[in-house]
This record gives sequence, C-alpha cells and structure tokens, in this order.
Amino acid sequence: MNVLDIFNRDHLPGSIAAIIYDAYSSAWRIPLLLLNRELEVGYFGVVSNYTGPLTSLIKRASTVGLDVERALERGDLAIIDLFGTRYGSRISLPNVFYLDKVEPETLNPKISHIYETHLKEALSRRPAFRLVYTLDGAALMLGEENTLKLLNQTLASRSVQLPDSILVLPINRDVVSEKFVAWVAGVSDYVILARSSLEEDGLREYLYVISAPFEDFEPTAYTFRVTKMRGTEKLKMKKISP
Repeated sequence: MNVLDIFNRDHLPGSIAAIIYDAYSSAWRIPLLLLNRELEVGYFGVVSNYTGPLTSLIKRASTVGLDVERALERGDLAIIDLFGTRYGSRISLPNVFYLDKVEPETLNPKISHIYETHLKEALSRRPAFRLVYTLDGAALMLGEENTLKLLNQTLASRSVQLPDSILVLPINRDVVSEKFVAWVAGVSDYVILARSSLEEDGLREYLYVISAPFEDFEPTAYTFRVTKMRGTEKLKMKKISP
C-alpha cells in the first residue's frame, strides 16, 4: 500500500496535515512525496524553508523523485528561504525569495507581502500547497511560543485568502516539547504519527493515522518501509490493525 493513500484526495483541499516523526524515522519523506504528487496534479507549491541550506532540501527532495530546481524554473514552486536569510546561505534560483531579516515581530507581514506580490498571479490561477519545512526548524529559529503565535496568525489569514489550500506541517518530535506537538496536532485535520524502533532484525518503522477529516475514518496502524522505487512508490506500508 502506498503511504500517500492515507490522504483522501477529496478531503485534502482546505485541510491541515501534521506529520509527526522521531529522529530516526523515514517519515520526513512523506511531506516531500505529498508535495511532489500535488505539483503533478496542478497545485502551486509554496515552501517556507526553516531547516538547513536550500541545497540540503533539494537533495532530500530528489530522494523521492522531486526535482526542486526544475519545479522552480517551470513556475510550479516557490521557496521562501528563511534559513538562508537568517544564516546567509543564499543561492540564486528563480522563484526563491529572501527577506532582509528574520524577526518574529515582522515575519508574517513580510511573508504575506511575497504572497500578495510575487506569488499573486500563480495563486490566482492554481490552488496552493503550502509546506512549512520544518515546523521544528521554525521553533528552533524563532522559539516555540513565537512559532505557535505566528502559526495561529497564518491559519486565520490564509483561511480567508486561500481557503482551498493545503498546509503541511512536518515535526520532529524529538526536537520540540510535548506541549508544542500537542497544540499542532490539535489544530490539524490529518494527524500522522511515525515511530521508529530498533528491534532484533533491525530498524522497524510504524505509522499511526490518528485523525483524518472524513466521517467514516477510524484510527489505523501500519508498518512502513523505504523501497528502491521512485516517486509515490518510495514508501510502502502494511496495515497491522483496523
């Protein structure tokens, strides 16, 4: 079973998906796989990068078949590089945006300005897939309390401006507090929890679908693994409970 089968296409527009994993899990690939799939069906991707140099994101995306540079050049993707802004690791690529500085007090207005100017035309024609890469990276850069306040503001404003957009929030729970994870899970429509376990036969991974926004949903547990396949077939899972 394909990991992306978790996300019901009919219920994704307008939803928030929290993908929560631990330090050794392979589930960090899920948001990038989902981004790749939605770009292929016509979404316009907007990635806010808080975690590592942009070159690292490009390499990681390539492991799931997403060519970030090509998507940027085609105008299918934009990246707001907060990490590069803060630490001076800027690279010259089309549709990559930097701020003058990253401060919690002015961050959301500056990002909104990019949406309302540089991205306005693309967002008027196509639905948006918004990825915060990653939310724990934002918490490390800005502080947990500031990050939650900024996220609250974003949820309120984008629900009016981009009501059909998809927002994906990946979190390494080993980096942030339980309170932070609990708050994000509480505002999310999809809540996916991944857990890795070192067992006698090696590392095993488990995926728990805790919440999803449709009436007949029931929580389900799976094992999952990384395969040699490309694209959406990269992560496979097998049901272990109803």
